[in-house]
Amino acid sequence: MAVAALLLWLCTATIGSYLLVTAVRAGNRGREADPAEPVGVPAAATASSAPTRAAARNKDIFAPQSLRQAQSEPIGGLRDLAEFSHPALAMIGIGFWLGYVVSRDRLFAVIGLGVLLGTICAGVSWYLMNKRDARRAVATEPGATEPGHTEPGAAGSGTPQLTASPRVLILHGAGATLTLLIAVLIVARV
Repeated sequence: MAVAALLLWLCTATIGSYLLVTAVRAGNRGREADPAEPVGVPAAATASSAPTRAAARNKDIFAPQSLRQAQSEPIGGLRDLAEFSHPALAMIGIGFWLGYVVSRDRLFAVIGLGVLLGTICAGVSWYLMNKRDARRAVATEPGATEPGHTEPGAAGSGTPQLTASPRVLILHGAGATLTLLIAVLIVARV
């Protein structure tokens, strides 16, 4: 049963890797330079070397739009934390579960289960933040009449739409759920 949980966890991680690679590929394809934003030094900064009042108030005058958007979030950097911690915790958890499969030491199983729970929490929060950002992007679309109702294929400003197939996301979530169920049964020794 422990080997089955390990194999299921590895399959779920493989599906998650596929999701991550396709999201990165789609994000790189969607990035273009915004012609409205100047690339060089702002005109106010070239006029004089002394800082102006506006520059003193806005200390990040050279910050790109994505950084300003991340700083305006209620808890800045939370999306990046979830994006990093979900795959990282999954790999750490697989390592502990592999330790349990090899040694049959129950401590490894308990730690692996705890890391699996943290991985699932990070993944769910990452998914919810992506959904929220997609809704915000659709709501700020110039042609949008109602939030959530735009033309098909319309992209939001600055935030790429979710590119993952719902079937693949459901498969990844189902694999995580089954892995969690088997791990709980093993740790509880049912």
